[in-house]
Amino acid sequence: MEEKFDRETVPVGKTAADQQRNAELLSGYDYTKYPAGITGYTGQDLQRIGVLRWEHAVRVRVGPRGNYKAGLTRLPGGRLVLATAHMNDDPDPEERKKRACFIWVYESADEGLTWQRIDQTPLFGKEPSLTTLPDGAMVLTAEGPSGGTALDEMLVSHSEDGGRAWETRVLQGYDCPRNLIVEPDGSLLMIRVLRSGWIHRGSGSANVQLCRSRDRGVTWQFSEGLMDWDCAEFGEISAIRLQGGKLLAALRRQVPGTVGEGFEDNLLTESVDGGRHWSRPVQLTNNAEVHAYLTALQDGRILATYANYHLPYGVSAIVSEDQGRTWDREHPIQLALSADVYTGWPVTLQLSDGSLITSYASTTYYREVPDHFTCEVVRWSLP
Repeated sequence: MEEKFDRETVPVGKTAADQQRNAELLSGYDYTKYPAGITGYTGQDLQRIGVLRWEHAVRVRVGPRGNYKAGLTRLPGGRLVLATAHMNDDPDPEERKKRACFIWVYESADEGLTWQRIDQTPLFGKEPSLTTLPDGAMVLTAEGPSGGTALDEMLVSHSEDGGRAWETRVLQGYDCPRNLIVEPDGSLLMIRVLRSGWIHRGSGSANVQLCRSRDRGVTWQFSEGLMDWDCAEFGEISAIRLQGGKLLAALRRQVPGTVGEGFEDNLLTESVDGGRHWSRPVQLTNNAEVHAYLTALQDGRILATYANYHLPYGVSAIVSEDQGRTWDREHPIQLALSADVYTGWPVTLQLSDGSLITSYASTTYYREVPDHFTCEVVRWSLP
């Protein structure tokens, strides 16, 4: 049974006085009454206001209602490919248990303005990522077809024809990465949890696993990266390699001593020796802000796109001007709004003209289950 909290478990606010005022405003919740402990206010500093400035953007939907989280990539010629989990609403609960989500693949020839479904091979799974190799082949990773009930396997699929036909293999492991890194020699680097404390309570690992493939993800070699901390409840790693060779990784973490997604955040760690050792993680996003995806921009800045599991539900972004050492958390960019907490998994790519495109999931039809989710993309530029 989940532990019942009657107060915030970590101080909220910049000063002692702010924390005291927030403690009074945030008290009285029985977090077991809320999905994953997400009240909409969990962990938030209410001693502040927001100042809005609207900027024009282009937003479109990808496919029908029922599409959810997605991976997004760009082929060498500029065509975009998106793979989205489509919730299985089969009336048979056993079928839903075996295949929680389909994966449908779409392409866009006009930089995200219109999308056409193109997949010809049945794909299943959840939490997908998409990666393009230098020769144009694609690698798709996803949680197993049971949607996480098979806790020790993930799916790795390959396409040589732009996403129409796929070949799928099972890779043992405990986590689904937000993205893969394509190394300068064309090999693949996947950084994921070695053994997840989310899955094996009390027996997880504080270290990461480095998975390397030189044959497009068909076979993998594994090594362990030592992390300078003792937390074992983390996962969904997004990692990038900076121009100087340093690896930077965002980790979704369960705040120690808490239960539920309302008490999760994202931390940032780095490695200067190819992943063998990692620095002590530091805060990237605030509490109830998860699904961080790192994007290295053409001008040297780094963008972190993430989901809000607090009000306003949806997707936001923050920027670092100094290679990830500091982040402007006081000026988040709100990219999308959701009617409920079921949102996120944003992926942001930079296009050739410098503009950005972000895919994400959203609760768009709040009271119209089962197809109340949608997958959308927004074309935007940094203010």
